[in-house]
Parts: sequence; structure tokens; C-alpha cells
Amino acid sequence: MKTTILSLCCMFTIAFSALAQNHFEEGIRWYSQRSSGAVGIKAKPEHINKAIAHFEKALADKHREAEVVIYLMKCYNFKGRFVMESQGDKRRTYELAKELGDKYVPKYPLDKEMRFQYLAAIGQWGDSMGVLRAAKEGVVDLVKTEMEALIKLDPEFRNGIGERALAVLNLRVPKIPFILSWPDKKKALSMTNAVINRYPNDIGNNYYHAEALVENGKEEEAKNYLLKALSMSPDPDNLLEEKHYHVEAKKMLERLGGK
Repeated sequence: MKTTILSLCCMFTIAFSALAQNHFEEGIRWYSQRSSGAVGIKAKPEHINKAIAHFEKALADKHREAEVVIYLMKCYNFKGRFVMESQGDKRRTYELAKELGDKYVPKYPLDKEMRFQYLAAIGQWGDSMGVLRAAKEGVVDLVKTEMEALIKLDPEFRNGIGERALAVLNLRVPKIPFILSWPDKKKALSMTNAVINRYPNDIGNNYYHAEALVENGKEEEAKNYLLKALSMSPDPDNLLEEKHYHVEAKKMLERLGGK
């Protein structure tokens, strides 16, 4: 009798694992199509919603928990950026990614990709509520802490994206008396300069270095980096993410009186 029960339990476990594996593979398939049919940098919701549905079911497989969590966070971050319209809908979507990070980053503290997706979610979530409120509620400091943790884990991760992100935070967050004293635009320029010197052929690095140059009064120099960013073809695997840089680079170049 015990042998029969054990056999049934074993069969159930194998079947459950196979089902979770199928959901994981289907999630990846739909995620890889997330930009399909996009108009400009506005994605259709169908593909990413199907990816989310499959990854949510795949999360039951504890053997690949970290990997599934990362994909779910990627899905929510993509949906917030390129699918949702209102700030409220964006904030609620980023919050889903943030909640995953709150739960799983402490469980997998050395996972660089998970921490990056977490800080991306927190950053976007905070941005959707407004800088002043985000600063008062400690969100900005939390983002800074996560960026510093990522840099400590691997300063070269994703072409120096941790240092670049910390530079952008210093650029875009103002000093607020009694709340935030650390934002520093000159420090931001030093950081983007270091990153661009190491990874000059990254679209995002060129765009954000241009932004840092503009914020430090070096507009003519910034134009060269914007033009370089626009000359680069977006990575097909991150199509909308990199098209976004083209859109923003064109806007900045127009503001600077470039062509």
C-alpha cells in the first residue's frame, strides 16, 4: 500500500513539474513576441499578458523559482512602460514587480538580474507617484540603495548599467532640503563619462551621457552622443526598449537645435 501511495505521489510530482515547465516555456515564447505589432513604442497587450499568465503558473515550480520571478518582473516592467496608458495603471503594474522583488530579492541576494529588475520597478513606481512624494516616502533612497548594491555585486553588469542608473538618479532628482542632500549633477557626469569610456557602443550609455552633458551646460558636446545613439540599430531582442532611446534622443536633439 505504501509503495502504491509513493508511486502515485512520484507520478503526481513528475506531472506537476512537466506542467510547470510547459508554462515556463510558453511564457518565454510569448515574452519574446512582446514587441510584435507595436505602433511606435506602444505595444499591444496580448502577448505580454499571455506571457504573464504562463509565468504566474510556472512560479509554482520551486526548482526554477528565481528564473520565473525574473521573467515575471521583466513582464510587469515592460507592460508598465510600453502598454499601460494612465499613471495609475502604470503605478499598479510596477507595484506588482516591486512586490515580487520585496519578497524574492532577500531570498536571492546575489542574483544580479533580479536585483536590476527590482530597482527598475521601484524606480518606475516612484517616478509614477512624483519625485517629491517618492522622496518623502523613502522610495528614492531605496532606489539608490538597490543601485549601489547592484554596482557592488558587479560594476560591469549590462555594460555598467548600475553606475549609469545611479548617475541618472543624481541627474533627475533635485536636492530637497531636510529630505535629500546627495543628488549631484557633476558627480552624475563623472559617472556617465566613466561608463561611456568603458562601453561606448551602447545606445543607452550614449543617450544618458548626453543628458548629463546637457545638465552640466555642455550642449554642443551632447549633440555628438545623441547623434551616435541615433546611428545605432536597436537590438531586435530589446526592440522597444532601445527604440525608446531613439525617440528620446530625437526630442533632446530638437530641443538643442540639432537636426
